[in-house]
Amino acid sequence: MTLEERPVDRSAGLNPARERRWGLIGGAAGALAGCTCALAAVYLDGASWFESGPYPSIFREPRLLAIDFCLLALVVVGLGFSVAALVSVRRSPFPRTEAYGAGLIGALLSVLGGVILFTRLVALTSGG
Repeated sequence: MTLEERPVDRSAGLNPARERRWGLIGGAAGALAGCTCALAAVYLDGASWFESGPYPSIFREPRLLAIDFCLLALVVVGLGFSVAALVSVRRSPFPRTEAYGAGLIGALLSVLGGVILFTRLVALTSGG
């Protein structure tokens, strides 16, 4: 028995309407994440809207802050989108569209939350 390789059509697994939907979901998720974290830092942790220096002053606070929980939630939500991307690869009628949309949003949210948390850790350990 021989296996034949056939190239897949370039449009297989894609849907322009769902791509637009994922664009809107990604934009809304990014705006919601950014505004939520900024408002948590300013109103709950007492950060300044405008501040100079290498790190914001709240990054040098040696206590657990509301922004830490907000960023941790950002990482968890990003991981949720990434898991949804893996599931949609197998179950969606348009796997390339669904997996790319959910995977990209998940990666961006997780990396953003993780990098900012790591920056806070560096600010704490370096002494500011």
